[in-house]
Amino acid sequence: MATPNLSAITTVTPGILASAQMASGDNTVYTVPAGKAAKLATVTLTNTGASAVVVSVSLIPSAGAVDGTHKVVSGYSLAANDSTTVSELAGAWLGDGDKLSVNAATGAVVDVAVTGLVFA
Repeated sequence: MATPNLSAITTVTPGILASAQMASGDNTVYTVPAGKAAKLATVTLTNTGASAVVVSVSLIPSAGAVDGTHKVVSGYSLAANDSTTVSELAGAWLGDGDKLSVNAATGAVVDVAVTGLVFA
């Protein structure tokens, strides 16, 4: 099913779209379900470790892959015991099958929380 026509939506569901701790390397944080669209409100990265961690964030189109061409944030040094909200993603629209991906240089220390709206 294709992404819904936003003028014909029947439901809008707000909430936490994803909340997870990242492994090292590329992590698919959120994938828009089939037949739906999503609008991101906040994407927050938190480093729970004692050292800075380099992170990158990508928005991947449905048929795409993490290949360096879809980065929104590249090589950001997230300080120890610190958080940041990725302002570049506030209000971003994603269609059916689109993905939010986070790359963390160190695993098990970067938490990601994503809030937004899902349209169907």
